[in-house]
Amino acid sequence: MCGQNSIATKRPKMNREPDRIPIYHITHLDNLPGILSDGGLHSDKIMAQRNPTAIGYTHIKQRRLSEIRVGCCGGRFVGEFVPFYFCPRSPMLYTINRGNTGHAPGCQRTILHLVSTLAAGIGQNRAWAISDGNAGASHVSFSADLAVLAELDWAAIHARQWQGRIHQKSAEFLLADFFAWTNLQRIGCHSDQIALQVINLLKNQTNLPDVSVEPNWYY
Repeated sequence: MCGQNSIATKRPKMNREPDRIPIYHITHLDNLPGILSDGGLHSDKIMAQRNPTAIGYTHIKQRRLSEIRVGCCGGRFVGEFVPFYFCPRSPMLYTINRGNTGHAPGCQRTILHLVSTLAAGIGQNRAWAISDGNAGASHVSFSADLAVLAELDWAAIHARQWQGRIHQKSAEFLLADFFAWTNLQRIGCHSDQIALQVINLLKNQTNLPDVSVEPNWYY
């Protein structure tokens, strides 16, 4: 294990296969055309040269770009990776929806969950890492060993009530530089209206992930 610190807390061993572990990237609906044009998701470092619709905290993005390093991936910055959570309805979505990051309260309706699997992520022949919590936190730990899955706080990750466990629930999978569109399997939406907009944007695509309305993925 490596990174800012090693993941030291021991938890019961769990039999978790990477192809059965979903991962979730959240993004604004307005970013979907650019993602389609690019053929996938770029890291924040690359996207900083463009003008995407950002949904997170600017100061945390900057910290991920210039302060927090992933030791097990050559010391690259977190912002050089495409981030995924291990659950929908993340704490970040909550704070975005509260209007804390600059968008209007209730803005979650325009945020999409792009879904893949851990196996699809690590199978792209790029550097990758798993964090024990929010990868923008100063005390976060990283590992590029799948054995670390047994040490994540899965109870917190899957909990709907996560007060006091925000860091653990925010564990991330990070893939260096780019995540290919062809490895996305599903798009979860807030409402039928948003799902129809997504379907319309996908009409000329050859790789069509399932599009579904997932109210339980939102607040």
